[in-house]
Order: sequence, then structure tokens, then C-alpha cells
Amino acid sequence: MNKSVVIMVVDDEESVRRILCENLEECGFTVIAAKDGQEAMQMIDDGPAPNVVLTDLIMPRKEGLEVIMEIRKKHPNIRLIAMSGGGRNKSADFLQMAAKLGADAVMPKPLDIAELEKTVRSLML
Repeated sequence: MNKSVVIMVVDDEESVRRILCENLEECGFTVIAAKDGQEAMQMIDDGPAPNVVLTDLIMPRKEGLEVIMEIRKKHPNIRLIAMSGGGRNKSADFLQMAAKLGADAVMPKPLDIAELEKTVRSLML
């Protein structure tokens, strides 16, 4: 059942992206990855679109907040999870902004994989 759920992980830090992909695959999901928001949007626009996009907020070329706004406009059925690991106050501010712009869930880094899996499952109900 999980394999039918496709999650796109968007993070400019290669090590973070790799660890998240490996952990989500271990949870049984199909996972694809993009190194920044620009690459993510190109992949989504070229299709097929993932069910869930897990995006970092601070990235080069196209930031996560831009990705959230663009996905909400062009692909409203994609579920969005925003993540950020900046300083405590800064991270919370960005995550609040992501929620206001349409993220279905927000999570501070470092992510708890069990909590992430639970969040993905709840978004797919």
C-alpha cells in the first residue's frame, strides 16, 4: 500500500536528502528527490506528480515558500510538508509562514522519522 504513495524530498543538503529518502523508503514509500525548489518544480511539472512533497524552506535558486505557493496554485491535490532547521525563532517563523501559505504540515529539523511517517499517513487518508 505504501509503495503507491510517492513522496518527493526537496533539500539542498545532499546528506539530509539522502537520509530522508532512505528512511522513507524503509517505511515502504516510493521516494524521489530534488536538490532545490527549481528542480522540484521542473520534475512536478514534467510529471507524474508525487502525492506528497516534503520541502526544506531555505534553499538556493527557489526557496521552499515559493515551492509551496507554486504547488498550491498549479497542483492543489499535492500534499505539502514544510521542514526547516534554522535557528529556533527563525525556523518557527518560516514554518508558521509555510503553514499560512498552504503547507498541510510543518516540522522542525531534525525530523523524527516516526512522526514524519505518521504525518504522511494522516495526509493520505
